Amino acid sequence: MTRPHANSNHSHLLRNVSESRGLWLDEAAFRRACQAAGLADTPQRRLIYRVLAESFDHPTAEAVHQRVRARAPKVSLATVYRNLKAFADAGMAEEVAVGGHSARFDANKMPHQHLVCRSCGEVRDYISDIGRELLPSASQLGGFEADSAKINWFGICALCADR
Repeated sequence: MTRPHANSNHSHLLRNVSESRGLWLDEAAFRRACQAAGLADTPQRRLIYRVLAESFDHPTAEAVHQRVRARAPKVSLATVYRNLKAFADAGMAEEVAVGGHSARFDANKMPHQHLVCRSCGEVRDYISDIGRELLPSASQLGGFEADSAKINWFGICALCADR
């Protein structure tokens, strides 16, 4: 079985969306998202979300913490963890399971899939036509109506494959 890859003959099905991530919400939109989730709009929370939303690499909590501390040195790792969890619980971000590596976080709320490298843990976003047709019907699921799916493709990235 071949792996989907942006540079393969599947390019008509897969499109790299990393470049299209203009995800930072303006402050009013962030305030509304926090309010809808029952979260206070604090300067620390706003900074943590901004750092996550501006990240293309699906950072770990530790990586978010390092980037936040470059702008606000007193923000603790516990504060970053707590806020990333709150964002995930509120649907403002997603915790991406990468199996065997530290969890990664993603603020990209566009429908997309992830390509996860089993070797280095790199995570990349892709939009694909694959997915909707995989959702089973309500009759196949005993009356349960599935309306979405999370798809993570696991394999080896090009850099690790070349090693």
